[in-house]
Amino acid sequence: MPPSFDFDPFDPRFFDDPYPCYRTLRREHPVYRREIAAPRVWPHYWILSRARDVNAALADWRTFSSARGTLIDTDIRLIPPNIFNMDPPRHDELRAILARVLTPVRVAGLEPQLRRCTRELIAGFAPRGSFDAAGDYGQLIPTLTMCELLDLPTSDRQQFLDWNLATLAGDDFTSEAALRAYAEMGEYWTDLARDRRRRPGDDLISQILHHPVQGAALSDAEIGGFCSLLHDASQNTTMNMISGAVITLARYPDARRTLAAQPARWPHALEELLRYESPVQGLARTTTRDVEVAGRTLPAGDQVLLLYGSANHDETVFPDPDLLDLDRDPGSHWAFGHGIHFCLGNAVARLEVRVALEVLVGALCDWEVDEAGIVRDQLVPTRGVARAPVRFEPGPG
Repeated sequence: MPPSFDFDPFDPRFFDDPYPCYRTLRREHPVYRREIAAPRVWPHYWILSRARDVNAALADWRTFSSARGTLIDTDIRLIPPNIFNMDPPRHDELRAILARVLTPVRVAGLEPQLRRCTRELIAGFAPRGSFDAAGDYGQLIPTLTMCELLDLPTSDRQQFLDWNLATLAGDDFTSEAALRAYAEMGEYWTDLARDRRRRPGDDLISQILHHPVQGAALSDAEIGGFCSLLHDASQNTTMNMISGAVITLARYPDARRTLAAQPARWPHALEELLRYESPVQGLARTTTRDVEVAGRTLPAGDQVLLLYGSANHDETVFPDPDLLDLDRDPGSHWAFGHGIHFCLGNAVARLEVRVALEVLVGALCDWEVDEAGIVRDQLVPTRGVARAPVRFEPGPG
């Protein structure tokens, strides 16, 4: 391997634009071995970047297992148990519960509240002609949606956001700040579960607690894991997708104006934005046996990073993949993964992102982003946006 090529998904050099490096990975190093300088669990891991290899690994959960964690070089024992980090049969038993309570009717019922929320946020910054796509918009909408789904006080939303940001920061997912957040969340979710056992409502947690369970009864740890899953998954990826899409639409003003003039195109355009942005850039698996990929052998027990973001920009699947093209049919992209771990909350995420962008485009139409002021704080698992200053022509609230 040429010494000039070096890719570290946790190096801030790659946060702003990883796609040229992804292209090199796909063409020259489709199975790339990354050494870890100061390992916590694994001394190295592998990176798969081609769409066909990523897809094959996602389809073969018996070989590419989630049971040892989906975050790179992270001790799974320090993280609350949830279906992200499980294989069948328990994964299937718990996933079935969430699938039965997170119904299309419940998801569709969120839209009126989402529209009110987005309009109120826009009304707050419309008179000043500027906002932060992350802190003033993208980060707030998923947090409020989670409060609605779980029937939580909106007064606690800043705490939920703080926990979320603490548990997914940089490359140390079990840092002191992350472990403290997990502990505080654990207490909060335990108290919530006890309360909903006594006084069930119509929220998701009440339905999970009082839903018939196949297999072993739900443990307190699994209930906490459900809460943690809903907290993390409902916020992190969606808030970064919204913020990232605001940046992208600033760079593609013709696409933005087309959507303002033709809002019926939003459902199709959303899929292209999801492909292009790929909020989840990569998640890990662990091999359960020696497996050959692209002529190289990945030994049993090694960790493998599957680059969804690279698969979504693979030129063998998507012509001119680094261009946003609203006329493209992105088909079956990898924004939500594939296989048994396909994102169960994808309908909620799609709704949140579509409404957030549709209302914003309808209200402002034109805006520009201060490129020098954009701050990205992560690439994997999610391509994080910490700050993105936006300017537009001010108007009435």
